[in-house]
Amino acid sequence: MNLADILKDSNYKLSQFTAAEIEQLEQSITLKATKSGEVPYIVCLVRQKAIKHHPSRFHANKLF
Repeated sequence: MNLADILKDSNYKLSQFTAAEIEQLEQSITLKATKSGEVPYIVCLVRQKAIKHHPSRFHANKLF
């Protein structure tokens, strides 16, 4: 899964990130199986814990 797929139906845009940040984020996305299908997760840089991923968790210069 790539970052553009996660952000496609939101008000957030990839332009807030550099190419290196996008690549780093995309490499850290994992998918977990749930009853409703696969859900993207990413490790929070602050808590070092896997968290369910959705567009509002993307902040410029704070990738968590």
